[in-house]
Amino acid sequence: MSALKINNLYRYFGNLQAVNGVTFEIPHGSVCGFVGSNGAGKTTTMRILATLDYPTLGTAEVCGINVVHHPAEVRKLIGWMPDHFGNYEHMTVLEYLDFYARALGYKGKERRQRIQEVMDFTDLVPLADRFSNKLSKGMTQRLGLGRALLHDPQVLIMDEPAAGLILKRGWS
Repeated sequence: MSALKINNLYRYFGNLQAVNGVTFEIPHGSVCGFVGSNGAGKTTTMRILATLDYPTLGTAEVCGINVVHHPAEVRKLIGWMPDHFGNYEHMTVLEYLDFYARALGYKGKERRQRIQEVMDFTDLVPLADRFSNKLSKGMTQRLGLGRALLHDPQVLIMDEPAAGLILKRGWS
């Protein structure tokens, strides 16, 4: 079974063809980049995989589960990190992650432990008390990644994940 499977996927918005017969399969454990020109349908395809849009034709599956027929099951399996997402005014990074951890059903010690694990992994600990809507683009990307990882998803779908991130010099 594949992590992601798209078969002959099309998406129209009126007369505009946003996705044109896309087919691919990504095995579990793979890291894959989805590359194409602006307007090629990458984001639309990812939104379909994330159960936020419907295909006009074709099928999309996450871990063998059809995204149209079983969206609630698919949402449990994926971490979705959109290119842009909302931050709440006067909510710190810690409060932001706590809000989403509560929404995911985490309680008490398990919630605090999961938030700490995610903050450690995404290097958000030093930013815990910063307002989430006052972060740089790169810091905001790390916060979005943290949010996507909270429920330890099997599949991570990220739209423009490197936008605004700065790589350290000397890496080879």
